[in-house]
Amino acid sequence: MMKKIILLILMLWGAVESSLAQEAGYSTPYFIELYNGERVYARKLQYKSPLFKQNHFLLDDTLRFKPEEVKVFQNTEGYFARVNAGRRFSDFAQRERTGRISTFFVLRTDYNTYGPGVGMGMGGFGRYGYGGYGYPTQRKVYYYSKDNGPLEPLTYRNLRVALSDNPGSLESLQKYKSAQTLQTGMYVAGAGIIGVGLYQQFKGGQTSSFSPLLLVGLGVSLLPQLLKFTSKDRLSEAIELYNYERVD
Repeated sequence: MMKKIILLILMLWGAVESSLAQEAGYSTPYFIELYNGERVYARKLQYKSPLFKQNHFLLDDTLRFKPEEVKVFQNTEGYFARVNAGRRFSDFAQRERTGRISTFFVLRTDYNTYGPGVGMGMGGFGRYGYGGYGYPTQRKVYYYSKDNGPLEPLTYRNLRVALSDNPGSLESLQKYKSAQTLQTGMYVAGAGIIGVGLYQQFKGGQTSSFSPLLLVGLGVSLLPQLLKFTSKDRLSEAIELYNYERVD
């Protein structure tokens, strides 16, 4: 009888511990992970940039940590990993896709002197918003991490190495490379046609005449952008194939 009572007490205590652990997990959904491997959980996590004091992470309004001490963190906005050694919030990239190959991005602001911004896919050159004279535009700079390793710039050359053990991913990367080569050729061809059109238009000082080659060259130059909007991003496709077709 005594053994049964002791066993019942142990079972009840185990249930209480499990309930307390679950409650603690729900009440502390955020954390920072330091370079020494320590993970500190909190119910509230903020990044502070005081005017005359050092930037810092603030946990539960009490604990402070220097940004250079933090490797990764998770707050209300998502999961972030360090991409640059520094003391700013922008030194961390936000995770966008999770898998053996996880993708991250950092928003960068540019100030340019040309027209509306152009949206593009992965590869680090996406622009969003209006980019007229003096107006800022934001672009997503992409990174990736393989098997929770350090972040690397998301480029064709880097992915070629990281995804080398998956034939399907390599095929998608090759299609991406071929498309890039074709687009570059079309840009060059369009610029050449426009140059010939300008030469014809101003030949002999007849500035009032209009060469149809100008329209042809402009169309050839714009065609690669139209193709990008209608074709699937091959870099993203290669990563999806790698995460889906796990190679043992």
